[in-house]
Amino acid sequence: MKFLLHQGLGYSTIHQVGDYLRSHGAGKHWIERYRGIFVFVSDAADQAIIRSEFSGLLDAVDDTETDRTGLR
Repeated sequence: MKFLLHQGLGYSTIHQVGDYLRSHGAGKHWIERYRGIFVFVSDAADQAIIRSEFSGLLDAVDDTETDRTGLR
């Protein structure tokens, strides 16, 4: 699942999210920057953590809006 970091937030926030996922979840995530900063998670536990702990910082994004190259 793909999550978009809210505008105005940067890499220190992403590091905080990543550290939390490594400590409390599966920790399987990656970050991509293209027209925003995205966090990708593949584990259901990590998705649940982001939705419950970081819903004020990250929004779920439909994967069909942009693919990994940014092309539609």
